[in-house]
Order: sequence, then C-alpha cells, then structure tokens
Amino acid sequence: MIQEKRSLLHINDSFKKILLSMDHQNVRHDENGIVTMGLMHFLSDKNSLEA
Repeated sequence: MIQEKRSLLHINDSFKKILLSMDHQNVRHDENGIVTMGLMHFLSDKNSLEA
C-alpha cells in the first residue's frame, strides 16, 4: 500500500487519486487526499467516485 501511495504522491495535478484494493474495505480518505476503496464497492456503486 505504501508503494502505491508513494507513486500517486509524485503526481502534481488536480485529479482524484484512488487506490483500489481486492480486499473488502470501506472507503477511506488519508491525509494526502488519496481515496482507498475495495474493488467490489467501486464496481457495484455507481456513485463510488463521489466519495
């Protein structure tokens, strides 16, 4: 997880940074603005990118 977040932190733009996990987990926001969510939540919820 740290490795994936590190690569997103090096991108300096205004796009939403999202990490998808194979684990079933709730949507989380970290202090750097990176959103982490489970793949099934992302695929099944049409509003998942609004989180």
